[in-house]
Amino acid sequence: MTRWMAKVSLIISCFILLTGCWDSKEVQSINFITAVGIDYADNQYIVYAQLIDFSSIAKQEGPTSREASDIWIGRGEGSTLSMAIDDLYQTSQQQTLWTHVKAIVLSKNVLNGRLEDVFNTLLHSGQLRYTPWLYGTEHNITEVLSPSTLLNQSAQSIELFEPMKLYKQHSGYEPIRLHQLLDGFREPASVILLPSITNKNKTWYNGDKTPPLIRMDGFYVISNGKSQGRVTGKDADGTRFVNYDRVFQFPLYVYSNGSTTPGLTLRLNNPKTTIKARKEGNGVTFDLVTSVKSAIIEDHDSHRSPHVMEKDAEKQIESEIRNTFEKTKSRKIDSYGFVEHLYRHDLPLWRQEVYKRANPLERFKLGKVEVHVKILNASTYKYNE
Repeated sequence: MTRWMAKVSLIISCFILLTGCWDSKEVQSINFITAVGIDYADNQYIVYAQLIDFSSIAKQEGPTSREASDIWIGRGEGSTLSMAIDDLYQTSQQQTLWTHVKAIVLSKNVLNGRLEDVFNTLLHSGQLRYTPWLYGTEHNITEVLSPSTLLNQSAQSIELFEPMKLYKQHSGYEPIRLHQLLDGFREPASVILLPSITNKNKTWYNGDKTPPLIRMDGFYVISNGKSQGRVTGKDADGTRFVNYDRVFQFPLYVYSNGSTTPGLTLRLNNPKTTIKARKEGNGVTFDLVTSVKSAIIEDHDSHRSPHVMEKDAEKQIESEIRNTFEKTKSRKIDSYGFVEHLYRHDLPLWRQEVYKRANPLERFKLGKVEVHVKILNASTYKYNE
């Protein structure tokens, strides 16, 4: 009996020593920040933190409305970024964690020279991961972080948090993650295209309302730790062929004879451009060779051969590449990354033409722009030549 009692005592002692889960917390007892916005105005940092009510989402079996999964926006302010973050904590009511941040939105003021301060502070916390999607905006950050959704879907499924799903269908402006910006952030010649976002919606209606919906509307060109400027609309089209990492598919509308209606619409994918720089006169000339695959979406002139269609498309793409270069060059914006190309592929020429020059772009020009378009198919049949 004594031996049996000893065994029981040993087992009970082991259970007592087990730590168990008494320090665990349920999801509704922690503030999980899902998106962060940062602004700078009047010598003060302003931090916006988006909280989504995960507890109400968990109680729903299907899609939820914004009322069911409330979005809260916190605002902290301070003369340094860490002080602004501490200001958020004072009224947060419970523990706040940054481990679930999926998007960071930066204001125009932050992009103009305060990026290094921002990321030094954010990354020193040890909580923020290197995978959040990164955006810039010229709009009110509170409104950008309080978007609506279509069909009452989860707020976690919007483009702000999952941009690649839409980008694979419509490669308008390429999304980037935080680590992609940091990879070249301190490089002396790196060029990073940071997508800009808006919540202005003129497309989708809910009755007589147009709810605010997130969409990308351009990109900022980041170099040497700050923004050179924002590029939007047609001024950005050429960059898609020259300086995007990957284009899944994008429509090309081919116009002819001054018509305002395209006679041909192609779906483009996977453009590849090679760049060659050469010293010419008092500057540098860049020759481009672009190859792109395509498929016909619409053709309003069935008498044209595939070869003629390809030539028309090549002229259109060349025009877009040249137009973007001239428009951005006039604003001292290097959206094609020509400075970085010289730095990586012809360092002596970079030292001669770029290093310590206030505006090296004024000495750059486009030479030959050679475009090769290959139509692979049209609808359900293929062209074989």
